[in-house]
Amino acid sequence: MERKVIALDQIDLNDERFRTSYFFSLDHLILSIKKIGLLHPPLVVFRNSHFLLVSGWRRVFACLELSLSPLEVLALEQKDDLRVFLVAFFENLATREFNLVEKAEVLSRLKKFGVNETEIQKHYFPLLGIPPSPFHLDVFLALADFDFSLKKAIHEKSMTFPTVRLLGEFRPKERMLVLPLLLSTGQNKREEILESLLEISRKNDVTIKEILDDTKIQETLNSQKLSSLQKAERIRLALREKRFPCIFSWQESFERSLKKMHWPEEISLKPSAFFEEDALSLTFHFKNEKEFQARVGKLQKLASQSDFSRILKKPSDV
Repeated sequence: MERKVIALDQIDLNDERFRTSYFFSLDHLILSIKKIGLLHPPLVVFRNSHFLLVSGWRRVFACLELSLSPLEVLALEQKDDLRVFLVAFFENLATREFNLVEKAEVLSRLKKFGVNETEIQKHYFPLLGIPPSPFHLDVFLALADFDFSLKKAIHEKSMTFPTVRLLGEFRPKERMLVLPLLLSTGQNKREEILESLLEISRKNDVTIKEILDDTKIQETLNSQKLSSLQKAERIRLALREKRFPCIFSWQESFERSLKKMHWPEEISLKPSAFFEEDALSLTFHFKNEKEFQARVGKLQKLASQSDFSRILKKPSDV
């Protein structure tokens, strides 16, 4: 390894064969370089009349922003691209944790540089904190091939492995169709949206586009009055209705029965999730004995109505 001083335009930044990190902020690094200079030279290697960046992408981009050239670098004298890549990999491994997208890029590079899948699982999965299984390798390699904007969203929204796994079951164009639905929702709801789309598609033999072209869903997507979060939530519920039509029918029947009985708002009566159990959940709040007696009195009147026995029956018995 040799120290050199080179102009920034001698580095071919279009050749990203050793790069695994794409999404980062330069603000603090630029401030640091302004105040104390560049303390750690980037690592480069010479290929085909140009230097290629091995590690130090943030540092080089910060120097470009500051028009800081020429620049001191450390030049590797190594012909084997895999060995060069491993220098960058272990340098980063020693100083930080790789995020989900970076892990995918690392595994993809290892495979491109000739490491077989068995060796990747055996030697590199433990270093990256990944369970050693072909299934996990397939998911990460699929992630490495995702559209750049999708990988950026996965990183910025801290999407998890289960979400990425589900996204891998969509075609590339379909992933971009569903992406707007995932940006403003939490992890559990993201997974529910993706699972619903996949199940509806398989069960009804329709494409993801056909599902999203539904009039109700399109009206929601095109609404000027709804926020992104409200749109995603309405579409999540619309997909749940398509996925579980019987359950929604039961829910509507249950709510109609409560409305017919003039069920008081201050007393909550709810069935179990998906009507899986016979038991219902009853909750109410009270501040004193008088309020308690009033709630109990209302319940006694409700229980005497003929419609009360109807809401106690399971949907299959109605």
